[in-house]
Amino acid sequence: MRLQDWHQFENRIFTSRRVGQYAAVLLFGYVVFMVKGFTNQLWLTAEGGHSQGTDFIATWAAARLALAGQAASAYDIATFTREQLIGVAKDNGYSWAYPPTYFLLIAPLALFSYAAATLIWLFTTLAAYAVAAYAILPRKATIFAALVSPFVLWNFFAGQNAFLTAALIGGTLVLLDRKPIVAGILLGLLTVKPQLGILFPLILILTFRWQAFVAAAVTTVLLGLASLLIFGMESWTAFFAAMQTQAGTVLDRGEVAFSKQQSVHALVRLLGGGDGFAWALHIAAALAATGFSCWLWLRPFDYRLKAASLVAAVLIATPYLFSYDLPILTVPLVFLASLGIAPNGQGGGFIPGERTVIAVLVPVLLLFPGQPIGVPVLALLMLLIVLRLRMQPSR
Repeated sequence: MRLQDWHQFENRIFTSRRVGQYAAVLLFGYVVFMVKGFTNQLWLTAEGGHSQGTDFIATWAAARLALAGQAASAYDIATFTREQLIGVAKDNGYSWAYPPTYFLLIAPLALFSYAAATLIWLFTTLAAYAVAAYAILPRKATIFAALVSPFVLWNFFAGQNAFLTAALIGGTLVLLDRKPIVAGILLGLLTVKPQLGILFPLILILTFRWQAFVAAAVTTVLLGLASLLIFGMESWTAFFAAMQTQAGTVLDRGEVAFSKQQSVHALVRLLGGGDGFAWALHIAAALAATGFSCWLWLRPFDYRLKAASLVAAVLIATPYLFSYDLPILTVPLVFLASLGIAPNGQGGGFIPGERTVIAVLVPVLLLFPGQPIGVPVLALLMLLIVLRLRMQPSR
């Protein structure tokens, strides 16, 4: 079969309606999986009246300490571990390395039981994630497709925060030109996980988007001041001390398995490379991705390509990236999808074979959850952006 014939075949089987139908069936499977995990006491509930600990136990424990006026204690591993083990079936705990501004967001969760807080957190942030995807490409099929990303299931099962970060990144990019001040506020909120916004200020400065830049800066400062007034200077002192320990634990010593991390640095270390060599390759990849994205933003190409390249570059540049962060990939993929279905050839159309590759990736990632696939997936995403760049004229 010729490539063009396959492209025509894809046009027939990957219509918006059919994609929505495929996604709805897969989403039903996700729901069944999560319900079975709950009833079999593999998720949220455990034997003996305990709760089944997920990554969210760290968020809940930190919220409890913050609400009790002991926010700084979250950065003390012994105290924090004891707090995490209250009524939870888990024999160890996580460390806490989020900035004190994060307490402003999560403290109200301490008013609920662990199970209730988990569900409130996941469904609230999942809704924000779906709204951001729909804002990029306003079609019902977009919501279904975004929800059935394998990374969504990973994040949901882990109880992590990638729905929130994806929503903030997607919202920032959707509103950047239409409502730059609101976009800047969303970007400022992203500083609760600052490694995921490291390239945004650079792009805002290079493209003279000063309203968004100032709004982000003011939001960041106000969040910092609010956390300082509510949780005290000791919380910030403890945070900076914990950051030094966390960097050594995760990035240098690999006490958190490199197989769970998704950066170039971690992949090289996993394959047996030394720390210096791993950092050299990581920095080279980060500079290449950053340089390409900056070049793209300074050229008159379609904004959707620029947005997709920036998210991809951010994920390549940060050395602190885990499998539960990968729902963020939905943002650039939806931007690319909007180019593929744009009317009258405005977006250049889909690349032959592109939709098939993405469709095949879904079951593969479901069969091998939490594997170190971040680097090849991000490389594939960058390749799609480059190929699309060649397909459409600059504006």
